Amino acid sequence: MATRPHHRLALAVTTALVVLTAAPGAAAAAPPDPALLEAVTELVEDELYSKVVYDVHRGEEVVAPLGVISVQKAPVRGLVAQVQARGDLEFTHRYSNCWYTTGKDGPMAWCEFDATLPGHGGLTLATTMLTVKRDAVPEQIFAIPFRWQSKSWADSRGGLRKTIDFFKSPGAAVTRGTEGKVGLQNRRLPMADVRANGNNARLRLVDGPPPSPSPSPSPSTSPSSSPSPSATASASSSPTPAGEGGGEGSGGGGGLPVTGGSAAAASVGLALLLVGVAALLAGRRRRPLP
Repeated sequence: MATRPHHRLALAVTTALVVLTAAPGAAAAAPPDPALLEAVTELVEDELYSKVVYDVHRGEEVVAPLGVISVQKAPVRGLVAQVQARGDLEFTHRYSNCWYTTGKDGPMAWCEFDATLPGHGGLTLATTMLTVKRDAVPEQIFAIPFRWQSKSWADSRGGLRKTIDFFKSPGAAVTRGTEGKVGLQNRRLPMADVRANGNNARLRLVDGPPPSPSPSPSPSTSPSSSPSPSATASASSSPTPAGEGGGEGSGGGGGLPVTGGSAAAASVGLALLLVGVAALLAGRRRRPLP
């Protein structure tokens, strides 16, 4: 009995699937995480699902909470976190509970923790992991992608080390850090707009040093000795020739003229001269007539 064409096609597809499944280099499908986790960061107060944008500076470590919360009642024993360094961010510390490699989006770290995440509880990384490059440009500062998984998820893939092989770029080296450990701290951040185990913390490059509090007024700048309107206008405007003198502050608006000190001295001298002349005339009138 001859085999029908559609039977032959079904047999060929089945054979191909068997061969691909048995092939040693075939990529295994990612098993679902048995734990219900959500990756979270800070949200702007009173703004629904609007994430905080963190200011960063060249050559400085990035301080941004990369957190996880549990959306299940049962505790989660053991966690795994992935952190990526995109654009002009880099890993300047290599922690001993993390593996470092390169993926399709750039350098990344996979870290493992023995901590227990309580039911409906929250944790964040207690250690900074990334630094802004000294020659960073705003166009290369994006965000920090990160994700959280349970240790059970990694174990189902053969352990964290084999999990990293699945996500790294072909031929990329995988190295383990030696500088102590990344810690976790208790902190329950709000739920984000994306209910998933992957998220990102938004960044913004700022020029100059971090802002410092404004100093309190010194005695020289108290209201009783405040500068004249002309001086105030010059200090608050850009240093252009018009701001150095000859503008509105030197004439109109009720301000003192720039030559006010010289005019006062001249007035005093004139008054003294008039007093002397008057005294001379008075002395002459007292003399007896010849």
